[in-house]
Amino acid sequence: MFKFNRTRIFILSFISCMLILAGCGNGSSPASQPASSGEASAGAVELKLVSFLALDHPFPKDMVPLWKEKVEKALNGAVKIRVVGGPESLPVGDQFDAVRNGVVDIGFNVSSYYGHLMPEAHSLNMSPFTPAEERENGYFDYMADRFEKNNLVYLGRWLSESPYYFWTNKKISSLSELQGTKFRSNSTYHEVMLALNMVPMEVNPGDVYTSLERKMVDGFGFPLLGPRLNGWTEVTKYLIDEPFFNQNATIIMNVKAFQSLSPENQQKLRDVTKEFEQEMVAYFKKENEAEKKALQEKGVELIKLSPDESRSFQDIVKKEKWAVIEKAVPDQIADLKKLLQYNP
Repeated sequence: MFKFNRTRIFILSFISCMLILAGCGNGSSPASQPASSGEASAGAVELKLVSFLALDHPFPKDMVPLWKEKVEKALNGAVKIRVVGGPESLPVGDQFDAVRNGVVDIGFNVSSYYGHLMPEAHSLNMSPFTPAEERENGYFDYMADRFEKNNLVYLGRWLSESPYYFWTNKKISSLSELQGTKFRSNSTYHEVMLALNMVPMEVNPGDVYTSLERKMVDGFGFPLLGPRLNGWTEVTKYLIDEPFFNQNATIIMNVKAFQSLSPENQQKLRDVTKEFEQEMVAYFKKENEAEKKALQEKGVELIKLSPDESRSFQDIVKKEKWAVIEKAVPDQIADLKKLLQYNP
């Protein structure tokens, strides 16, 4: 998503990983043992969890505690989840590999940050289904198999009903007016912007406000939750009310950590995540409805596209994203399109 100095990443990753591992300690108490120690009769297995977003962000702030509480309760003391933190604890770009290699056990992540390692994960954005429907139509099982090939267990989604939008600091009346505009982008919708003749810019999230204020960018792509609390709407007064893409957030777990649980508790973990998904969908639906009202009260104006422009936009979104996926995993494209019922 962003360009970083590789030496700096290595140093930060090494230090972060050492701190995480040091936190596990070398004591004899059960909670200090790694997940691979199994469900010792003396106490709970400790599983370390990391989030790609800061834990006070509107997305994980309630979801991580909710999932943690439900898992610990369902497994009746067999598991204790220790939330390591967010990107301040482990760099975002390293978190997928950290879970895969067992540095941490569980990741609340998004395919935007690991799609280059597992390109088929970009198809998560293209699903028109709810998590419950994905479990019924075979898509969940297909993706679970793909994650397993990457030494990961796919437990489910932790963010849904939160599509993306384009936010702009200049009022437009048609898509053609986006041509030439500079927008903060990421790998999720980079190609969509290019197809609209926009200029995607890589901007660190912490620099978005300044970039907007100084008119270095004209807008950005983002879901509803976050921009208002981050202050971005102070310098971005228009929201193009044309949602696109599904979310691509996943709960992934290291295979060895998962296998350290008894078969019964493995199933409980799967079942409780399935139940969690239903609460999560209802939660974000309610939060997004409330946020849209709050945005309007703050003076953010919603821009509606005409029916023709709306269809044109959605066609571009699907065409561009599917083209990216097909180029990356041509051997999987037919299966993915069939599972997600894409028939252009």
